[in-house]
Amino acid sequence: MKSTFKLFTYLAFIILASSCTDEYRLERKEDRLYGSWIFESASFKENGDLFRENRDAEFVGDIIEFYRDYSASYDDRLDRVVYPGYWELVLDRANYDDENDVEFFLDMDFFDRGRPAMTYLCGVNNLSWERLNLRANVRGGVYYFRLRRL
Repeated sequence: MKSTFKLFTYLAFIILASSCTDEYRLERKEDRLYGSWIFESASFKENGDLFRENRDAEFVGDIIEFYRDYSASYDDRLDRVVYPGYWELVLDRANYDDENDVEFFLDMDFFDRGRPAMTYLCGVNNLSWERLNLRANVRGGVYYFRLRRL
């Protein structure tokens, strides 16, 4: 009887430990990302600046749609253009000071007539079923985006 209980406990532990793999966590995050998202706010902080600049006029109202085949579309409301593209969600694991840190990055590339129009590698600060917060490092500074699911 005791050996059956030990065997059951051991199998349950293996199943629980294997269900929390990096691949599983990445798939769960991707499931939350699929669909349409609208920009609610955007700001930019130049390198060396103390405060962010409001960039809502450039981005608020734009829509990004992420599809399950890793393609995407960016609907720019000001230019009245839809840019096709693709995306990839990346999980980065770092071990510093005996801590196991996990960070997610969203790589997005959009094209205009076959040429690159926009490329962002964003840190995912928050991704829930309703909210998406991104931090995009660019040459001159950092963009901060807050999006809401449509």
